[in-house]
Amino acid sequence: MFDGPFQPFYDPSTQRCLRDILDGFFPLELQRLYPNGVPFKVSDLRNQVYLEDGLDPFPGEGRVVGRQRMHKALDRVEEHPGSRMTAEKFLNRLPKFVIRQGEVIDIRGPIRDTLQNCCPLPARIQEIVVETPTLAAERERSQESPNTPAPPLSMLRIKSENGEQAFLLMMQPDNTIGDVRALLAQARVMDASAFEIFSTFPPTLYQDDTLTLQAAGLVPKAALLLRARRAPKSSLKFSPGPCPGPGPSPCPGPSPSPQ
Repeated sequence: MFDGPFQPFYDPSTQRCLRDILDGFFPLELQRLYPNGVPFKVSDLRNQVYLEDGLDPFPGEGRVVGRQRMHKALDRVEEHPGSRMTAEKFLNRLPKFVIRQGEVIDIRGPIRDTLQNCCPLPARIQEIVVETPTLAAERERSQESPNTPAPPLSMLRIKSENGEQAFLLMMQPDNTIGDVRALLAQARVMDASAFEIFSTFPPTLYQDDTLTLQAAGLVPKAALLLRARRAPKSSLKFSPGPCPGPGPSPCPGPSPSPQ
């Protein structure tokens, strides 16, 4: 991205970016450069071999120049293995603040802002296990009869509106969307009507609180998202209104008034 270096799949930042896309979120590292979004172009390059140095191999016979100097340079590199560190590790090595001439000076804050502008730091997702009746029953079953096979369950991972939290719920297949909504509202200490539950693959808005998880295709597991409930669009209805001229008689034509 950004005409930068190749990003291998095993890199944590690459995995976070792909996870955001699969969960239906706009990746954090793109939000600062493209606050209004940007279209994605997907290309299948699985059969293409990536040359890390970007150079074609030399076709002729070559000789090594400066072998002795190269060995000395390699020795110096091997003396300091693992010298690369993430921005988060670098910040953790700095003091949070220092006291100079009686003033408390923040150290990490300005440096973090600088790093955020040039190379955004990954957002940490807080995973919250929601206490459900199914989870309590499974905990009791595993203690009393550990060898008994577990019944069919539905494991839900639901990401909050801002993407900073992920709620983990263990449910029964015959539980309903309303049950999930009530448990989320209780865990978040908010009104159950203040948010909507939806998925991106396929795009589905779960509005029917009587729909079971089995019927909704959310068994044995599913990744869902939350968003603030959208207010219904107001419609306009035309009704007669008074004429702007003198006299109490209404105008012959309609005038809009909100319903």
